[in-house]
Amino acid sequence: MLDVWEMEDGDLIIVNLDKYGRPIGEEGTTLTRFIGSVARRYPYAPIDYKSWKVMPNDYKEEILKLIESKFEFVPPINDLTREMLKSELNEKWRQWKGDLKSMAYDPTKTEEEVASLVPDDRVDPNQYRGLVHHWFSDEGQKISKINRQNRAKFEDVHCMGSKSLPKFIDEKIKKGKGVLPGRKEIYIDTRTRKDGTIVNEKAARLIVPDATSAQNHLNSLSPNNNENNENGED
Repeated sequence: MLDVWEMEDGDLIIVNLDKYGRPIGEEGTTLTRFIGSVARRYPYAPIDYKSWKVMPNDYKEEILKLIESKFEFVPPINDLTREMLKSELNEKWRQWKGDLKSMAYDPTKTEEEVASLVPDDRVDPNQYRGLVHHWFSDEGQKISKINRQNRAKFEDVHCMGSKSLPKFIDEKIKKGKGVLPGRKEIYIDTRTRKDGTIVNEKAARLIVPDATSAQNHLNSLSPNNNENNENGED
């Protein structure tokens, strides 16, 4: 992301929006990655807030200004797209905090032991100490338990990797010479791997109505192949 961060003042990356105001194309992917980069920089998105909801709006507005200083949207950005960008920022910010917890949290250690070892040089030590305190607090432990239970119920995985759904649909439209794919086609394509297998049992039973054929797909499934993009803080 250094190419975006180091752009000269006044230089802009043109991002096309679909009819719903969602970024598409390769430039849309660049935007998404930049948002992830911003969410990991402590001056812009402090990690010591318990949730995105309680983070002061000043931070969110500054990030939007930063984005709009580096990207130009066609058609021009509106409030709907700005809300989509905030939602993406929320997701990337939560993912970053989850990554940090995966790297550093150890229930066999004390809060001070964990807080004293900052796992990434992009993290502000004081903010990290506040985040670690939340992990060890009764409230943090309760939230962690609820999140684990919720993720255990989450079955609707896909195999798009890091590609966004708007970009996937945009590519389908281009390949189909302007024809918008139906919801059924989108569901099947985003749940079917390149080798023809389907990502999980739920998707297989929806995609393959014949029970024998569905079972054959299920038998070919490997737990290591499931790609679940849900990755928030425990």
